[in-house]
Amino acid sequence: MLEWIAGLIPALPLVAALWIGIAIWFRRAHGEAHERRTSRIALTACTVSLAAALVLVAARLAGDLPDQLLLGRWLSSGDFQVNLNVATDPLSLTLMILVSAACLFITRFSVNYMHREAGFHRFFLILSLFTAAMLLLVMSGNAVLTFIGWEVAGLCSYLLISFFQDRPIAAENATRAFVTNRIGDAGFLFGIALSFRWLGGVDWPTMTAGAAGLSSVQAGTLAGCFLLAAMAKSAQIPLTPWLARAMEGPTPSSALFYGAVMVHAGVYLVLRLQPLFEQSPVAMAVMAVIGLATALYGFLAGLAQTDIKSALIFSTSGQLGLMFLACGLGLWQLALVHLCGHAIFRGYQFLSAPAILYQLHGEHTRPVPAYLARQRGMYAAALQRFWLEDAMNWGIVRPVHRLASYLSVFDTAVVDRATGLPAPAVNALSSLAQWEEHHFGAGRFMDLPGSARRTSTQGGQEDQGIVGWVTEWIATAFHRIEEQLVFKALGQGMVTVSHRMGHRLSRVERWLGRSWSWIAVMVVILAVLAGIGEMMHGSGEQGTRSSGFPLLSALIGVPLLGMIAALRARQARTAFALGLTGAVVELILAVAVLIGFQPHLPGMQFVEQLEMLPWLGVHWGVDGLSVLFLPLTALLALFIILYAQPYHQERPGAFVASVLALEGALMGMFIALNLLQFWLFAVAEVIPATFLIVRYGTSAGRVRATWQFVRSMSGGLAMLFAGIVLLGWNHATATSGIWSFDLPSLLETPVPKGQQSLIFILLFAGLAVRLALFPLHSWLPIVAKHGTVALGVVFLVGVKVGIYALLRFVLPLLPAAAQQWGGAVMALGLAGMLYGALLAFIRTDLRRLLAFAVISHTGALVAGLFSLTSSGLRGGLLLSLNLGLAAAGLFIVAGLLYHRLGTTRFHRLGGLFDAAPLLGLTFLVAMLGSIAMPGTPGFEAAHLALEGVFESRGWGVAILAASGNVLAAGYLLWAYQRIFLARNPKGVTLPMVDLRSRELVVAGLLCAVIISVGLYADPWIEMISGAVEKVARLFEAGGH
Repeated sequence: MLEWIAGLIPALPLVAALWIGIAIWFRRAHGEAHERRTSRIALTACTVSLAAALVLVAARLAGDLPDQLLLGRWLSSGDFQVNLNVATDPLSLTLMILVSAACLFITRFSVNYMHREAGFHRFFLILSLFTAAMLLLVMSGNAVLTFIGWEVAGLCSYLLISFFQDRPIAAENATRAFVTNRIGDAGFLFGIALSFRWLGGVDWPTMTAGAAGLSSVQAGTLAGCFLLAAMAKSAQIPLTPWLARAMEGPTPSSALFYGAVMVHAGVYLVLRLQPLFEQSPVAMAVMAVIGLATALYGFLAGLAQTDIKSALIFSTSGQLGLMFLACGLGLWQLALVHLCGHAIFRGYQFLSAPAILYQLHGEHTRPVPAYLARQRGMYAAALQRFWLEDAMNWGIVRPVHRLASYLSVFDTAVVDRATGLPAPAVNALSSLAQWEEHHFGAGRFMDLPGSARRTSTQGGQEDQGIVGWVTEWIATAFHRIEEQLVFKALGQGMVTVSHRMGHRLSRVERWLGRSWSWIAVMVVILAVLAGIGEMMHGSGEQGTRSSGFPLLSALIGVPLLGMIAALRARQARTAFALGLTGAVVELILAVAVLIGFQPHLPGMQFVEQLEMLPWLGVHWGVDGLSVLFLPLTALLALFIILYAQPYHQERPGAFVASVLALEGALMGMFIALNLLQFWLFAVAEVIPATFLIVRYGTSAGRVRATWQFVRSMSGGLAMLFAGIVLLGWNHATATSGIWSFDLPSLLETPVPKGQQSLIFILLFAGLAVRLALFPLHSWLPIVAKHGTVALGVVFLVGVKVGIYALLRFVLPLLPAAAQQWGGAVMALGLAGMLYGALLAFIRTDLRRLLAFAVISHTGALVAGLFSLTSSGLRGGLLLSLNLGLAAAGLFIVAGLLYHRLGTTRFHRLGGLFDAAPLLGLTFLVAMLGSIAMPGTPGFEAAHLALEGVFESRGWGVAILAASGNVLAAGYLLWAYQRIFLARNPKGVTLPMVDLRSRELVVAGLLCAVIISVGLYADPWIEMISGAVEKVARLFEAGGH
């Protein structure tokens, strides 16, 4: 019974937030008419939570309540396990009462204060979510649940600081506050990882009891991590300036966040970890010095302020410094009493400030003390807040911006040119759309490889570049094949072939025009596919599990049938109806595979096999590495069809057919257990992707973008093919001339260590192109900007085929080379992570910013993957799945913005949240998934990847990896601020329409999947664990 009561305390405000959010989403909460209902929901939740907390206090006084209540298990992965447990010791009960009472009183105060405000319902949504987060923070029985509340409270702080979108400074201040807090969050995350490693768990009793067994270095390191988190949340020197910037929100939020509750979270964390800090005198001394410095800073700067709210916030900073000083001196009980008294008193002062200002007739000024005014030097320093913020700008912000500018020049002058794109084309592809139109023209065709080089050289331009020279002979050799398979299929070749075969096909065309004959053809194709699937099912290998129905054959067949049907459609409505039907059926089949998958069984499942040639056969199957990619791919295809219907009415049949063909090729790659078959599907993927870019691109630069894409993919496929051939040759050598590219056969004939490096480099380089991994990423920013918006790009970055292929083929077949080159690959990934993040900071176009964000995230997940530990492999795989959802959502929002406003450039956007709040909310949820916020799939994935990097490479590399997440929060929040919160630079109101019905379905599904999977990730981790552990064991044995 007590467990249920404890669970209700944070759950009720969360339910209230969801209730209000759903009402806003479906437009059932807006305007003054619904204010009473919204406020009653929030007040009822807070009241019942306070009553439940009082029941726990009564039970504690009666002696019926232990220090911990276990509600169940939330997450487990190998040795990593997190329980749903509640701390009910005196510290948690005290703060539970304080938080619930303060939130209730301020919620009641806000009912009148926010009356008739435009964002009334949004304010109570955020307030209820914050109440749930803070209650979770103070009552959680382990560090992970506390961290979730910690993060969500920080997010609510960001949303309320930027609450008034008509104030440009509010959005900027909110971004700075959130990024500063993310620095502390990184420290908290490191503390959790170290606790698992050194103490064996993250439950508070485990951590406090195990602290005595740590060495002084370990205790100091662990305490330092949590101290950094506490310093950021409670605004201690040198992370203090964000607190003064946080006063842009409504007064009730200021009272709750920075007076009564949130700023004390850091002090609570220090009090909670008292036994740990007592084991490290150095950490105690540092905490005392920091607290004293913050107290002096806050009091002196506060005395120099001339308005009431600024004086209150600096006084808060000084009082928090005194609390840290008391903890550093070992006065723990005094610090707790100080916390409670200050929370009550400061909250009252913040709530009273508007009334005082009203009585003073709006006069904000207050006199400066005479003794301080006489000390001109001290007064000037205090008035300027001791130039602490200027020092941070000079020491961090400006150097980062300068470095990003240098890297941008490097990306244009070196990387793009080295991959073969001439410098004038680079400049054109980075300029305004009008200049692009003038430079490229509307009807310019792609040049052939040889003529392109001759033309540019004769015109005095730069040549193709280093890689262009090296690969020119490959391009020449395959030119005829490319021309027949790709370019003619896209352009004039299609017309020529049609004319030649027109007379022969006319009879077939007339016959197919009859409805009965078309139905007969579809039935025959389905029967043939079913028969082939049954034969393949019957020839499955021993030790594998096959299904009664050929589901994997159907996953290939349904997109094929849909593609043929869409090409036959004459009207846009019919084409999209067929495409939508095919996408829904494909999603149902993928979910059927997911439901039927049994993670506890070893080996492949749903196996289908048919030998066509001795060296080429159809061999399909799924395991934990691929089973989650199937529904993800099907879901993205459904998103694309729903998103695109209103915008692509020209040649809709070809568009839908290309999307379904792309989906079918991706499905084939995820179920292929034959390397040559995988390569053929990869080649087949390039054709519809190329067509989508060249035919449905959004600017005149799409032709150049298509050429760059095809050229990059061709180079990657060539290297991949060479590596596959070498693997087959090795098998033929070991088996007396029998060639095979089947994965089980290749695993039985290991590659000698001396030959593994060459094959590894070829395979990895080929997949790195597909991944857009630095420095082979140059195609992605160009395609993102000039190609299809949120269509081909969603598939190209949303489904990480390269990560899957590394786990499926490269690491199992070449373990010694993976260990040998693992450090270099990790370094490359971390370099790409920082490189993409820094370049994203200075982008002026949303699509290019998102492209560099994908490059940065790709580097992070490759670094986690090549830690070659069980945690790192799990984290890398889960991060690739999370990136599929998050990148898809962000690119779809970019596409919606483009189709509404005709641009995604920041200087033409701004202030869109009021006109399109649901679109802004969708961007926010996808962005939070991208930066691994708790409650999204990226949270567990980022933690596992970081743990793997730490286990493999130690502290320094792990800190570098964590910095990427801090940078990601910065540039994505900056983009959100520029688009939705900041005022339009030109001062005009853009004609913006919020989400329509189809778009609402896409956004709702996307947000629901991200949040639901993030809140309960244990089943998904369990699904991949068996297959990942099998790969990890190869490296535990030393790569043999």
